[in-house]
Amino acid sequence: MGKARGQENEQDKAKERDLRNPWEEEEEPEVWIDYECVECGLIDPVPEFIVAECSYELEAGESPEFFCPVCNGTLVRKEEPADK
Repeated sequence: MGKARGQENEQDKAKERDLRNPWEEEEEPEVWIDYECVECGLIDPVPEFIVAECSYELEAGESPEFFCPVCNGTLVRKEEPADK
């Protein structure tokens, strides 16, 4: 009887594992890169994957520029993160 109960617990655990999202535990922390508006000084963090996607055809060491959501100016990459 103890064996059957133990087997049921293992089956329940296996079912729970099957129902979970397999990628949920493997998520990497999201990295943000600070961009600063040249015109109004707004600091806007941009996800790293967006910067990487927009850097596709740029030369090594170049960073993409974005539009400021406040004044429609130019956002350029900050040299030092805002939290430092």
